[in-house]
Amino acid sequence: MWKLVRVLIFLILIIPVISWIVWKTEKEIPISLLVIDKTTPEKNFSEHLSFFWVANQSKWVKPGGEEYDYAKDFLGFHPDEKGEYVIKDLKVYGKENSAKLADSLDVVFFADTYGIYNSNWKDHPDYGKDTISLFYGGLQAEEFNLLRELKRKGKTIIAEFNLFASPTSSVIRKQTEQLLGVKWSGWVGKYYQTLDTLMDPEIPKWVPDLYRKNYNSEYQFRKGGIVLVNNKEQIIILEQGEYLNDKFPILKSSLSTQLEYNVPEKVYYPYWFEINETDERNHVLANFEIDVNEKGKHLLDSLKVPNKFPAIIEHDEDYRFLYFACDFSDNKMGIYSSYFRGIENMSGAFYSPHQVKDRKMFFWKYYRPFMSTVMDSISARQERKKKYLD
Repeated sequence: MWKLVRVLIFLILIIPVISWIVWKTEKEIPISLLVIDKTTPEKNFSEHLSFFWVANQSKWVKPGGEEYDYAKDFLGFHPDEKGEYVIKDLKVYGKENSAKLADSLDVVFFADTYGIYNSNWKDHPDYGKDTISLFYGGLQAEEFNLLRELKRKGKTIIAEFNLFASPTSSVIRKQTEQLLGVKWSGWVGKYYQTLDTLMDPEIPKWVPDLYRKNYNSEYQFRKGGIVLVNNKEQIIILEQGEYLNDKFPILKSSLSTQLEYNVPEKVYYPYWFEINETDERNHVLANFEIDVNEKGKHLLDSLKVPNKFPAIIEHDEDYRFLYFACDFSDNKMGIYSSYFRGIENMSGAFYSPHQVKDRKMFFWKYYRPFMSTVMDSISARQERKKKYLD
């Protein structure tokens, strides 16, 4: 018995070492990567950390061979420990340098352009108050110019919610929609385990206020459900049982997507999403579905809101474009597990399958295999390019 215990202890100690050595000795892939994330009110960098996790495990490094640092290597809002900040964005390059910058890049990832508001930055005097005003954010002309040059030069563009939504101006939004073939409906949504504002402090204060304003009725929701709101201050509350058969939004992938990206057919999605349309230039890899009953379908139809809409949009011809109509990369991960090859085989130890709201489960079941496939294809393309130039 004691011999078996010693063997088990040895395996527990040696397997992580072997896993790290395998990862460490694999070939590094130089990728010129630019990440834009304007929504970093705290130093956890949750909007882009899981993207860097996959990039690090995929052995992406800077063209000079250095590792990417998720805490430094991005453009946007950079808070420090003293309650101060630095804003680093494309304005430092200037409009006339968009073409040169696009030439130098392989991949650009727009993690989040929502930005910083006085009420969600913990070091702002108005933190947590009802007064909400934009401090920094929104897609700007400089980013649009870069997008246009990236598309023209056939580069890879990866973006996610919310590239088009508020606080981006209507002018920039329309130009970007026309450029990329995606049109935002004006609606965004999120699942809440309970709609009771006393039980869930994460429910924004404007949700019950907006409901009273729209329906001239008291906000009395207690079960779980989905909140939908648009840029015209209309709101829909889909409560479980009353309007929903299944309280979670479902991300459902086509068979070809399942096979190519090694993802399941269906997975619950527990965070922010948006409702978009796409034109014939792109194709849809996966859809969101809201499982409404007859009453819920009637409510959605009354405001011309679909219960099925694109979740992942792709263009892969003259340029590569991937758009995720949700906070796809916002998963609470630690970077250090990315240094171990085969760590996904132990992923069941990092989340509970019964905690559907836990975004770590979404990371391991869907995000990691999908983004690993994307990054592997980019790496292979770079290798072919390098051989051609050599």
